[in-house]
Amino acid sequence: MIRKMKKFTGIGIVTACLMMTVTGCNFLTGNAKDDLQTETTTASEVEVKKEKASSMEYVIPKEDGLEVFTEEKQTKVKKEIDEKLENIAYTMEAPLIYYNPYGTNLRSANIYFTTNEPCKVTYTVSVQDKTIPDFTRNLETGDESGFTTEHAYQLLGLIPEMENTIELNVYNEKGEQVGTSSFTIDVPKVESDAEQRMSVTTVKEGTLTDGLFCVVYGRRDSKLLNIDLYDNDGILRGELLVEDYRTDKILFIDNYLYYSIAENKIAKVDRLGQVVKLYDLGQYTMHHDMVYDEANNSFIILANDEEQETVEDMIIGLDLETGEVKALVDLKDILPEAYEKATLPDKKSKLDWAHVNAIQLIEDDVVLSFRELSSIVKIQDVYTKPQLQYILSDQSVWEGTSYADNVYDKIGDFTSQAGQHCITYVPGETEGEYELYMFNNNFTYSGTRKDIDWSGYTLSQVPVEQRKSYYYKYKINENEKTFKLVDSFEVPYSAYVSSAQKLDDNFIICSGSQKLFGEYDNEGNLLREYQQEKEQYVYRVFKYTFDGIWFTE
Repeated sequence: MIRKMKKFTGIGIVTACLMMTVTGCNFLTGNAKDDLQTETTTASEVEVKKEKASSMEYVIPKEDGLEVFTEEKQTKVKKEIDEKLENIAYTMEAPLIYYNPYGTNLRSANIYFTTNEPCKVTYTVSVQDKTIPDFTRNLETGDESGFTTEHAYQLLGLIPEMENTIELNVYNEKGEQVGTSSFTIDVPKVESDAEQRMSVTTVKEGTLTDGLFCVVYGRRDSKLLNIDLYDNDGILRGELLVEDYRTDKILFIDNYLYYSIAENKIAKVDRLGQVVKLYDLGQYTMHHDMVYDEANNSFIILANDEEQETVEDMIIGLDLETGEVKALVDLKDILPEAYEKATLPDKKSKLDWAHVNAIQLIEDDVVLSFRELSSIVKIQDVYTKPQLQYILSDQSVWEGTSYADNVYDKIGDFTSQAGQHCITYVPGETEGEYELYMFNNNFTYSGTRKDIDWSGYTLSQVPVEQRKSYYYKYKINENEKTFKLVDSFEVPYSAYVSSAQKLDDNFIICSGSQKLFGEYDNEGNLLREYQQEKEQYVYRVFKYTFDGIWFTE
């Protein structure tokens, strides 16, 4: 947040980037208290010494040749903005508006101004094209009180190559509207291949959840790597830049965004779009998923070890304080017999015998989704002495192996998941009991294990054109070593990729190979469907409110 001070210095202190290897790199660090001056100068006295802005100042940054995810770029931009705020008193009627200053969000602008009393702000973006609805949100001030006199926000929802009207409505702590202002800015063309509008079909009337659909893609097309943010009307409202690879998910910790921007890099980004820390994974490259371990302030990440001849079978830890990276689990050590049974397919250079595509944390244990073996596997004591606890699958997958006794008993008559993605842990009320839900692709195939008998998977024993995928939710009972299906519904078929998310009373389901996603009600009825028109498949879709980052309730 921006605090009252005699000399405005912003949020952090610029420091040198000490290391760009396994230890990570701090772009901006420091305690905000260190920036405060000892004098008791008031905000109004500071304003007297500044030149007061007479009109809106709109800045579209010029191309400077600097890479976005570098210390040089981020500190250069912050210095430019700080210098303007030090010398000029911007107001609600005459603010500073800076289009995508840090380069991290291609359809956003930052706005800066002061008010005489602590206030909060609501904004609306509108364009002349009436087929594009207005975009309205309450802005996150960055102050615990929800009110501030020093206003700095990142505004999403801008439409490129159009005149965008931004309306601000300002409210004091009594809830009284104390001001309003409106500005029109021209938003430049965005150099990407993202669709400005998706094809949207309303299937059933119902209430959609608040938030933005976070859409990521599967192929490494440089024009389609970014994270696209769509509203409920299928209008693109934000586009977070990524260097290469893709982003598997966004994690929200202490009002910062964390997401991968390359195979071996994770960025920490503040609510104004500034990259404040960059983590380098060294010899490891990430894939599919990561989870936050709050107790240890670390990420547990699915990874490849580039020095090995196998892929997608490592788990590493990343300390968010120090940037230290540590190998936690080599799954070849946990399931050596399964690894030894696998064979390398033709035209493949490395063996993908497990293809772990999701991870969930239960205290010091992890639950993993093995796509290649259509199995969900729990590993105990990931930090100290990792060992296999259980497997959820059809018994046939593990028949004749030393792990057969680890397969939990299936309660009820249902077909086990096959080729599943995106498992999610839901705590239970009784110790040893909880739920897991997932996108059940219902795809019975393993490229490295031709010996698996899939005959027991009756849902997949139909022609592909008749096949369905499913939302599945299991109840796990570790005390009795059982699992049962407690909820399911059909969704469009997708052999690969895809995701499932429970959000409030609704479900967000992505059938990635069909390049579509939808929002479903609590009974599994499709409310609205969104269709991607590009050639690339949709990898995963999650919906986030971004409250505490850009917006507030």
